[in-house]
Amino acid sequence: MRKWSLKILLLLVTVILASCSQTYPSISRGAPLALTINIKDMTISFIDLENREKITDWQMDKPYSGGFLLPDGDTLLLYGRHLATVDLYSLANGKKIKTWKTGKGIDSGILLENGKDIVFTDRERKAVRFFTTDGREISEVPLNENPDSLLERRRKNSLLVLSVSGEKLLEIDLKTKELINCFPVHKSASGVLLKEVQSGDEIWIGGHGSGAVGEKNIHVYDADTGNLLKKIPAPLMPVDFSSGNEEVFAVSHGSNTLYKISKDGIIQGAVQVGANPFRLAVFKEFIIVAGYDSNDIHFINQHSLQIEKSVLVGEGPFQITLRERQ
Repeated sequence: MRKWSLKILLLLVTVILASCSQTYPSISRGAPLALTINIKDMTISFIDLENREKITDWQMDKPYSGGFLLPDGDTLLLYGRHLATVDLYSLANGKKIKTWKTGKGIDSGILLENGKDIVFTDRERKAVRFFTTDGREISEVPLNENPDSLLERRRKNSLLVLSVSGEKLLEIDLKTKELINCFPVHKSASGVLLKEVQSGDEIWIGGHGSGAVGEKNIHVYDADTGNLLKKIPAPLMPVDFSSGNEEVFAVSHGSNTLYKISKDGIIQGAVQVGANPFRLAVFKEFIIVAGYDSNDIHFINQHSLQIEKSVLVGEGPFQITLRERQ
């Protein structure tokens, strides 16, 4: 009996040590990359942006739902709402290098323009939390609302926080860490873009819709007053945005459509792409769109709106992260 107990103990120790030292295929430094975080099969796909080919997949052991690269271009930070830690990996070494004990609830995050500070939304605490890039927590701002999306507002050195359940957009002063503005937004809002115009800043917000009625419009608000400036038709369910050379691009997952919109809010073109697209990103002359149900990304020419290439990735690409050049 003792002999079997010892064998089982040794087996468990071996498994634990193997999991702690898990390695992944190395990703070379310097080359521009697109990474997709795929939540159905818990993988991360790496795509070479120069030849638009998939390099490899990493099979992760945790259900990560988001992440981004730190300024060194090699450290990949990953998080998930149901995870008690934020984990950091070296792409070149193919290994986990650090773990931050944050507690559960981290749902989204961004690296600020200064390259030194990281902001997370925490749905367990209903707060926004500030960290340094070495993992030291420096501040927490309670909101009494579930925070969802984050956006830095450079002109005012502030942080915009969208609360879908609270139907509010909140603004936090990045220097004082105090709440300085709050205004109501439409129901089931999703996706936020800050657009700098000559008269001030505009906030573009999409949405899923309410009940059985899908959202058909992008709502454009004045960033200072919260006044609704206009609605831009983009059916159905516009949920993500990105700025191109002059235009804004919006993806609507209810109609599998990418829209090209002028700075004045005029639809200039549209193309159907992927199945249930959720995310998009801009790289040079291309818009990159991830198809959540088609398990692929599509490279679309900004000017012609032609799909120039499609690349299969892992199952359920939920976020796109770019490394344009290290």
